[in-house]
Amino acid sequence: MAPSTAPQLGHGPTERKIGHGLAKVLGIKRRYRNPIGDGDKVTRGESAFSVSTADTYIEEEPTTADWFREVTPSGRDFLRYLYSLFPFVHWIGRYNIQWLIGDLVAGEFNHSYSSLSDC
Repeated sequence: MAPSTAPQLGHGPTERKIGHGLAKVLGIKRRYRNPIGDGDKVTRGESAFSVSTADTYIEEEPTTADWFREVTPSGRDFLRYLYSLFPFVHWIGRYNIQWLIGDLVAGEFNHSYSSLSDC
């Protein structure tokens, strides 16, 4: 499989400078981990044998752009959300127009009755 040649977001010099500036303003230590782990060889209860013979796996930290890509809903999810905000859309196409006058009278009666109970 050939390596990807697509540019990755969040790894350019401008993004790095912005990130470093934000980290400084927010008081975040940029080097809070040692990614190659050349400190203590035995950590989290592993045996010395398993740590020294195991292959090293280094996982890159996700960027802010990665996080936004993960939490931003797709277009389909956004439309589904809008559809859920307006429940009448589910049944308005099957509404019996002959019921409209009765529903308006009932709504007006309910409004008038609630106004009287406020007194």
